[in-house]
Amino acid sequence: MLLVLPSFLLSTLTTTLKNTKSIYSLQKEKLQINPREPDWSTLSIKSGELLSYLLPNSLDEILDDCYFFNSNFTVQEISFKLAPQPFSVGAERYLESVEVSSIAHFLATKFNLATEKINIKKKVKFIDVKVLCDKTESSTVYYSVEKYFSDAKFKRFNVNSGLITEFHSILEAFAHFTYQYTDGYLVVYDLQGVDLENEFLLTDPAIHCTDLLRFGITNLGIKGIQLCFLANHKCNNICEKLMLNEVII
Repeated sequence: MLLVLPSFLLSTLTTTLKNTKSIYSLQKEKLQINPREPDWSTLSIKSGELLSYLLPNSLDEILDDCYFFNSNFTVQEISFKLAPQPFSVGAERYLESVEVSSIAHFLATKFNLATEKINIKKKVKFIDVKVLCDKTESSTVYYSVEKYFSDAKFKRFNVNSGLITEFHSILEAFAHFTYQYTDGYLVVYDLQGVDLENEFLLTDPAIHCTDLLRFGITNLGIKGIQLCFLANHKCNNICEKLMLNEVII
């Protein structure tokens, strides 16, 4: 976990395009988790780069498995503080999780536009995820960066196995929408986050996709779509108002 400093302490920001293929292929490391948040005031200031993808603008870019390999992200130079060990309110991710988050964000935007037309006020949103590149003389380490909600009650609404732990018609309709919008190519699932008055603010989703080479180990492929989503989904009134097709295994 890291702390990004306020704007008056930040280095000059620069935005450039960069090829990501070598970074994208990095293997995730298992790191020790410290159960307590550190005293940030005792930690030194470091400099690094904050990487984020340019959000896809179309379904074609989502379906293009090369989109996230090409020069489609920005690099922002920042100052930050880094805990000696990650602590339990954070978790390490790399650019693969940024890809999943970017696609979920795009589909949520399309879903919100569709639900506005049927007078559904509550939105589905995903927390912006970036990757910190921490370079030293001997190595380069990558960390996931996302907003930390200290006072919010975190919930898991459905899980990657297909279990619906807390039913919400909007979220189940969203999963259905992602499946139909992509013509059965993928479904966004494992929805978890914060249930606020006007929005669901979600983080760390999973994507089941017909292409098993994408989206990491949480992608269970066609079987994931069938067993985790199609076998458990029951259309609700929002699905009907959006005129989503009845799901069939």
